[in-house]
Amino acid sequence: MNRSTAEDTRVCFPLLADPDSYRPNTIDMAADAEVRKYWLDVFEHHTESLRRHAIESDGRPDAAERAAACCEKFDAMVQRLRVEPNLLGPLSILVLCDLRTQYLAEYDFDDPYRPLKQRENDAAMRLLPDVFRELNKHHGNELLLTLVRGIFAGNIFDMGCASTVGLYERGQMDFHSVRERLPERPWRVDDFDTLAARWADRRYQKAVMFIDNAGADFVLGMLPLARHLLQRGMDLVITANSAPALNDVIYPELVELIDRVSRVETTFADALDAGQLMLVPSGNHLPVIDLSKVTPQLAEAAEGADLLIIEGMGRALETNYHTRFTCDTLKVAMVKEQNVADLFPGGELYDVVCRFEPID
Repeated sequence: MNRSTAEDTRVCFPLLADPDSYRPNTIDMAADAEVRKYWLDVFEHHTESLRRHAIESDGRPDAAERAAACCEKFDAMVQRLRVEPNLLGPLSILVLCDLRTQYLAEYDFDDPYRPLKQRENDAAMRLLPDVFRELNKHHGNELLLTLVRGIFAGNIFDMGCASTVGLYERGQMDFHSVRERLPERPWRVDDFDTLAARWADRRYQKAVMFIDNAGADFVLGMLPLARHLLQRGMDLVITANSAPALNDVIYPELVELIDRVSRVETTFADALDAGQLMLVPSGNHLPVIDLSKVTPQLAEAAEGADLLIIEGMGRALETNYHTRFTCDTLKVAMVKEQNVADLFPGGELYDVVCRFEPID
C-alpha cells in the first residue's frame, strides 16, 4: 500500500478533547517572519547530516549522487519558501518535515538513519539490565522521579537538532552522564508534584504511550517507565511511527526491541502473553505528529485509556503542547532548539519539560 492510499484510511485519535478545533502547530511560523527564518535555517543546516546518513544507509554505487541531488532539491525549496512562505499552504514544522520525507522517498532513501538506530539500540540494550537493577532499589516518589529523569536523559538522542547532532558526533551523549547533568528542580515546566500526587492516589487502568527516538531514548528512558506501568497492573499501548523519520523508532523496530527485552525481563514477556501489552503503528511518518490522522488500530487500542503519555520535543511540544485530551496526560521532553525554549519564559537549550494535565 502506498503512503497516499494508507493515509486515506487514517482516523482521528479518539482521546482528543476537541477534534474539530485541533491544530498540530504550537509554533506559529506562518505569522512570524523571524520564527520562520529560524526554522528554515534549521532545516537547511540539517541537510549535510542527512546526506551523510543517507549515503551510509544505502550502499549502492549511486548513493552519493542521489543524496546530493535530494539535498539540493530540498535546499532549493527552502530558498523558495523564504520568498514565498505560503507556496505549500500555511507553513509549519510539520509541513517542512513532510516535504523532507517526500524528497527522501523520491530519491529512494527509505530509512537514512537505520544503521545509526541499530548501533544505538544495541548499545542501549547492553545497559538496560543495569538500569532495571538500579530502579529496583527505588520506591514511591523517588522511583517516579528517577523514571522521569531517565526519560529526560534519553530524549537528548535526537538527530534532527544541530545541538544534539554535535554532541553525538563528539561522543558526548552518554545516558548516565547526561542524567547527572540534568537541571535541578524546579524544571522549566515542572508538574512533577502534581503527577506524583495523582500517581499515589489513582489506580490507572490503561495507558497509551507515544514514543520518540531509538537508542537510549526508548530503551533506557521509556522502556523502564513501560515496565513500571505494567508492574502496576495497567494495560499499556505503545505506539511508534509506521514509517521512518530521522532516528525515531518505527513499528517493526518496536516489535523487535520488545521481543529482545522480553528475553531478559519477564514483566514484558508476561504482559505480552496476557494481552496486557499492545504494540501498534501510529500511522505517522514524521518526527512530529498530527493526531487527526492515526491508524484505526491505534484508535481502537486507545479507546477507554485513562492516561496518555506523549514523549519528545516534536510530538509533545512542537505540535501538541496546547492540545487537550479526554484523560490525564503527561507531556515530557528535553528542549533542543532555542525557538522551542522561547515558548517558555527564560527558556534555554536543554531545559526539560514535565507537563501533567489531569482532567479533574
